[in-house]
Amino acid sequence: MNVKHLYRNSIRFKLLLYFVLIILISIVTLSAVGSTMYQRSIEESTNEHTSQMMGQVKNNISFYFTEMENIIEYIAQDREVRSFYAGQTGDEWALREVMRRYEERHGEIAGILLVNRAGGWISNRLGTISRDRLTSEAWYREAAERPDELHMISKPIGRNIKADHNYSADQVLSFVKAIKDPLTGNMLGVVLIDMKLNIIQQTIESVSLGKSGFIYMTDRQGGIVYSSVNPVVYRIKAEWMVSASNDLIKTINGRSYQIMHTPFQNIGWKIVGVFPLDESRSVITRLQFYTVLVVLVTLVLAFAASWFFTNSIISPVRKLRSLMRKVEEGELNLRFRSRSNDEIGQLGHSFNKMVQEIERLIHMVYTEQKEKREAELKILQAQIKPHFLYNTLDTIQWMAQDRKADDIVEIIGALTNLFRIGLSKGHEIIRLSEELKHVESYLIIQMARYEGKLNYEIRVAEELEGCSVLKLILQPLVENAIYHGIKTKRGSGRIRIEAVKEQHKIRLRVEDDGLGMKPEQIEYVRMGLQGSENPEFKSGYGLFNVHERIRLTYGSSYGVQVESEYGKGTCIDVYLPFVKA
Repeated sequence: MNVKHLYRNSIRFKLLLYFVLIILISIVTLSAVGSTMYQRSIEESTNEHTSQMMGQVKNNISFYFTEMENIIEYIAQDREVRSFYAGQTGDEWALREVMRRYEERHGEIAGILLVNRAGGWISNRLGTISRDRLTSEAWYREAAERPDELHMISKPIGRNIKADHNYSADQVLSFVKAIKDPLTGNMLGVVLIDMKLNIIQQTIESVSLGKSGFIYMTDRQGGIVYSSVNPVVYRIKAEWMVSASNDLIKTINGRSYQIMHTPFQNIGWKIVGVFPLDESRSVITRLQFYTVLVVLVTLVLAFAASWFFTNSIISPVRKLRSLMRKVEEGELNLRFRSRSNDEIGQLGHSFNKMVQEIERLIHMVYTEQKEKREAELKILQAQIKPHFLYNTLDTIQWMAQDRKADDIVEIIGALTNLFRIGLSKGHEIIRLSEELKHVESYLIIQMARYEGKLNYEIRVAEELEGCSVLKLILQPLVENAIYHGIKTKRGSGRIRIEAVKEQHKIRLRVEDDGLGMKPEQIEYVRMGLQGSENPEFKSGYGLFNVHERIRLTYGSSYGVQVESEYGKGTCIDVYLPFVKA
């Protein structure tokens, strides 16, 4: 027995399959969404942590950079230093004392060098001087060209470093800035301060990025200012940092790393964070393993629960199916018994009512057949009566012709047409020409009744005579025109009936020059046509019946519209679809 056969013939299999599929899809979807969101959360958390650590390092180092710039400004404002920059022969001991005080206050300072515009210099560390003038060296010229900027040199000058110290020239950063005359703005000289690199080292190594992530600092050219001992850093290319993107993923030595960088303001140096992706992905891998395990266990439990639940539904259904098969074989003294009042219990109750109804109907068959034959006989008699009426009217018409009573002949002919078209063999839809003939027959009879009081005119386009329309829609409107308009006015009246085509519609117009309606009467009529449930709006007006029949037959786009002016008459337009017979 294959799966397709089971699906077609077993509701238990369908329910079980649906339950398992719904649970499976729900669990897999939730697991996938949860895993993706958790993975994204870990990645965002890692990025945020890395960004925070890098920001912390940058802020701490920026503090020292700002402090060096402030120290340069303070030194430049000293009276002895300004005398030195002015070219005056100052007290060298006093100058060295100024530099010594700043070095004692700020342990990160490795040395201070003052150089004036004339080439004179003084240092708290420099013992000998090269034969070249300091003013011709690149660092001095760069400061002179851009005197408003703080210049940082990652490859230090080293002139302030003595051999007796426990650090070398490679273990300092040099800060250089020009000193200007506050009155003239002319450059007076340059201050150079060497800062110990161990401050940068301590700041960078005070934070960690996971187990094997690290942070390092680069200069404007992308050269490494400081980095912990890690071979990965030398595989990172400087051009990678040119991109504005702060989320680079690169593979180095077969391992994927996420590289983030944040620049120092105005100086072009950067703090770079490097984090191996496999550290965060290992957490995600463990999560995925446990997720799959939970899904499998949940599926097993769900299958067991679905099997039990399906049986609780199927057992009473099978019992009901067995009873139905016995009923098919003609055994009607059976009842379904159930303690529950759920849908299946209600279905069993309906089954019991059905069996009882079948028993009742079997006993009613003979009576029903007898009543059916009687109804057929009545229908036959109803069909005979119109023929008898037509034959009688024809007899009267011939008798009137024999006696030369032409007016009676005309009235009898009109009455015959009125009945014949009105019945139309039970058809509701007739030709427009027949509908016009029907209303004309009615007008002939009314003209005979109100002799000299009533005239009429009928105009119809030839293309419309063969169209199909709902029968008996004009006669009630003409009747309203006679009884509510012309009959109540002084003198004679005229009714004009017109049929024209407007776009895809037929417009039938019944217009009279009778008494017309007052504004409040018009309002009542229009409210009735708009569907008001108040019976006062519809009583006594045959046009409401016509309007509702048209809307029920053709839809709300069609119906009756009324215009009237008291003392001048009424115009009723009937809109029908243009349909060829």
